[in-house]
Amino acid sequence: MVTIFDVAKEAGVSKSTVSRVINRDTKVKKETRDAVEAAIKKLNYSPSYMAQAIRTRRTHTIALVVPEYSNIFYTDMFRGVEDIALKYGYMVMVCNTERHAMSEIEYTNQLLTRNIDGIIYNTYRTDDEMAEYLRQQSERLPILYMTKSLGDDENYACVYTDGFKSNRKAVQYLIDKGRHKLGYVMNSEDVSIIEDRFEGFVQGLKDFGLELNEKWVYRVPRENEPDYIKLGRDAAKYYASLKDRPDAILTATDMLAIGCVKGFNESRLQVPEEISVIGFDNIFVSSLIEPPLTTIAQPVRKMGQAAAEILISKLQGKNTQNKVIFEGKLIVRETT
Repeated sequence: MVTIFDVAKEAGVSKSTVSRVINRDTKVKKETRDAVEAAIKKLNYSPSYMAQAIRTRRTHTIALVVPEYSNIFYTDMFRGVEDIALKYGYMVMVCNTERHAMSEIEYTNQLLTRNIDGIIYNTYRTDDEMAEYLRQQSERLPILYMTKSLGDDENYACVYTDGFKSNRKAVQYLIDKGRHKLGYVMNSEDVSIIEDRFEGFVQGLKDFGLELNEKWVYRVPRENEPDYIKLGRDAAKYYASLKDRPDAILTATDMLAIGCVKGFNESRLQVPEEISVIGFDNIFVSSLIEPPLTTIAQPVRKMGQAAAEILISKLQGKNTQNKVIFEGKLIVRETT
C-alpha cells in the first residue's frame, strides 16, 4: 500500500510538504506542487481522508444551508460555493430546511455532530432568539451568513447584495420613465435582506417627494411551501381589482414578479403599457417569460464564491475580510 512517505520520497520533499499540497496550500511553490502531484499520479496514491480527519479533527467538508432546493437562486449559489471548495479540497454538503426555523436548528445540531468544518447559512429567521442560538454555535465552528444583519450583532462574517441601494435606484428609473404611482409586492418572511429591499423602495419614494400608499403594498401570506408564481398571480389580481391602482410595481423576488406578469395578462392589464413590473434576482427564467422581465441582477455565483473564500480562509487561519457587499444591477427588458 502506497503511503504519504512513499510520495514524499518519490518527489524529493518532506511528508509535511506532501500534506500541504494535498490540502491545497497556496503557499507551496509551483515546481514543488508539480513534483508532488506527478509523484501522486505515478504511484496512484489516494490519501486517507478518514485518517486525516481523525488526526487533524477536520473533515474538509463545509455545509451550505438553504431554505429550499427548488429555487434556482440557491442552485447558482451552490455552484459558486463548490467552485472554491473544490479548489481547496473541500466537499460541500447542501441542507434544505424547507423554510422551517426548527429545521434550521435541527440541521445545525446535526452538522455539529458530524464534525462539519464550517457552515454557510441562508437563514429565514433573523430574530433575536435565532441570532443568539447561531452566535452560540459560532463559538464552536465558523459560520458565514448570506444576509445583512443578525439581530443586533454586527461582528459576523456575511455576504449579500445591497438591496436598499438597488431598489432605490429602481424607483428612480421608474420615475424617469414617467411612473409615479408605485406599488410593492413583499415577502412575508422576517428576513433582513427582504426588509432591506422594501426600505430601499420606501426611501426611493421619499427621494422624489412621494408618500407610501399602503393600499399599493401587497404582503404575500406566509406559507411553509410557498408557490411564488401563484402568490404573484394573487397579487396581480388584487391590484387589478383596485379602482385607483399603481402604474408600476416592484417585487421582492423574480418569482413573485413572474407571477404578477402572468396575473396581469390574465386580468387583461397590459404590461408595461398599463402597469410596469420589476423583479429582483435575475434568475434564468426571467428572460424567458413574455414579456421578458426587467429585474435587478444579483451576482449569485460570485456571492457563493466569496462566501466560500471567506469561510475557508478562516478555517486555514488566514486574516480575511469579514464582509463582502455586492451591488445589484438593473437589467432593463420589456416589462418596463
